[in-house]
Amino acid sequence: MAHARAPGGAAQWFAVYLLSLAAFCAYIDPAWRKTGAFRWPILAGSSAIVVEQTIITLQSARGVGSHFNAATAFDGALYAVMGVGSLALLAMAPLVAMGLARHPGQRPIQGGIREAIVIGLLMTGVLTLATAGTMAVLGSHRIGAAGEGAAAWPILGGLGNPGDLRVPHFFATHAMHAVPLAAWAVARWYPLRRGTVLCIAAIYGAFVAWVFVRSFGGVTIFSRQKIQLALQN
Repeated sequence: MAHARAPGGAAQWFAVYLLSLAAFCAYIDPAWRKTGAFRWPILAGSSAIVVEQTIITLQSARGVGSHFNAATAFDGALYAVMGVGSLALLAMAPLVAMGLARHPGQRPIQGGIREAIVIGLLMTGVLTLATAGTMAVLGSHRIGAAGEGAAAWPILGGLGNPGDLRVPHFFATHAMHAVPLAAWAVARWYPLRRGTVLCIAAIYGAFVAWVFVRSFGGVTIFSRQKIQLALQN
């Protein structure tokens, strides 16, 4: 994840990410959680979060950007450290997914929901790597001048900005929440089979891809004018 978790801010995203992983870990076999195969990657990812937040705070205090900033050798080195740290913290998601799939604990959880959580975590890893990697290659979260200087929306933040790749990045990182929640909602009305979970995951993946394509084309998924007209009517 090569860019701040806009539109919520890095610190808020880190908190949600860690709390979510902690909740999912409760359904993993405690014996496996004590092994080095689990503890060391989790320690590395958690340490990376501390380092990344420290760099963001430092660069903010210096009055410069932390992401895509290679103005000086020092800035470039800090950004490189953040990139490595981002990979470490992102790696925690597929690790927890593997634990849920291969080392389930004794706490009861519906099979379909477990599958949805595993798939959602894996999707967070893959989709986030794709969207963040694109921003890293481009050296910016904006496509051209689209969205430059656009004001953040109340609640939605930057989700209404055209040509802003943080929008698909936002939805990519939250696959770990969206897929299980959608599966839980469906399970209240229909039997949750493997095919149903895969269908939910495919729909969400297609949605993230659609948002990515639109953002890459400089188009927003939320029209400020249309929303304002709808609220007025």
